[in-house]
Amino acid sequence: WALTAFSITIGALIVPGGWAADRYGRARMFATGFAVFLLGSGLVALAPTVELLVAARVVQAAGVAFQGPAMLALMLDAFGPDRRATAVGVTGGLGGVAAAAGPAIGGAMVESVGWRWTFAANIPIGLVVLAVLLRLLTFERPADGGDVPDLPGVLLMVGAVAGFILGIVQSDDWGFADLRTIGSVAASVVLGAALVRRSRRHPSPILDLDLFTIPSFRSGMGLQLLVAGSFGGVFLTELQFLTDGWDLSLLDAGLAIAAIPAIAGPLTVVAGRIADRHGHRIVIVPGMMGMIAAGLGFALLIGEEQQLWSRWVPINVLYAVGVGLAHAACQAVAVNDVPDERLGMGAGMSRISQEIGNALTAAIAITLIERARTPADGLQATMVMLIALTTIAVPVAWRLPRRRRVTPVP
Repeated sequence: WALTAFSITIGALIVPGGWAADRYGRARMFATGFAVFLLGSGLVALAPTVELLVAARVVQAAGVAFQGPAMLALMLDAFGPDRRATAVGVTGGLGGVAAAAGPAIGGAMVESVGWRWTFAANIPIGLVVLAVLLRLLTFERPADGGDVPDLPGVLLMVGAVAGFILGIVQSDDWGFADLRTIGSVAASVVLGAALVRRSRRHPSPILDLDLFTIPSFRSGMGLQLLVAGSFGGVFLTELQFLTDGWDLSLLDAGLAIAAIPAIAGPLTVVAGRIADRHGHRIVIVPGMMGMIAAGLGFALLIGEEQQLWSRWVPINVLYAVGVGLAHAACQAVAVNDVPDERLGMGAGMSRISQEIGNALTAAIAITLIERARTPADGLQATMVMLIALTTIAVPVAWRLPRRRRVTPVP
């Protein structure tokens, strides 16, 4: 439940977090979200019971939900409208460095001093970072008008997203045909429809439907759902296979998987610069081809016999290159033509498609793994899913303009 609550909270609050960044200031919401994340980390480290642990993870996730869109909006502002793909790439690169170090450092800390220290370690480092941010960031004045958010809209948003993610994530334990799963997803659909209806009529909606009139935003949302969202299922499957199929320790498995963000992170910066000059399609389509080829490699060449260096690492490097080219560039498509004053909302809405994709692919991956006869069969089935999702996304990416727009849509 700690993991489920974390996913639900991020998904439910990421769009309100984007709205707040546009309304109250990107720097202010980034610093606030970062501080809340540190508070949540401390509460997790000290939590004496499972119930308090879940509550602490909710606090931590709320901080992530409010700092994420604000951070991306700050980067997009800093780089300017003609370098938005580079801004997304740099943001993704920073996340990639952290993700590369996380599994190795986290695995080592869990095995040596316990899991609580993986959260406690965030606090001293985070306090130093927060102090630097408070000195360097310029806190802009809140935008005029709309002082009070659309609270009923926020509640509808939270209920719709939380119901969907809850039903999908818990479907492994409850079963896809269970009334709880069906009820959660059905409630999500009803609340989502009510949210859309309210957003069309409200003068300051929590969900900006006007963004869907921008073609690149629609394309980017779809690409994020299919391509970026598939990473959750792949990461989970790789970790499961390495620990259960090849009996690697948590630390060794983390190191084997860390190649993905270690390679993909820096590559997103390069891909962003290329996309700004020559269009997003030129990096996204080759990236997808690399992901498909890697999926085929995992499905056809990896079996029960441990072949870490001769097969796993080369295939994983190919997958990492594909992710580095395509992952952040898909988000860059979504925010490419979003007006400056709505960048926080655009960042939040594009991120939620990725969160939904992560929840879906992770739930499907868990089901495939549990129904497989062997860990290798589970790996193969999940990689077939990756291939299918990425193949569906290729025509969407191919229809992207050869060169990007420089001026955001008004």
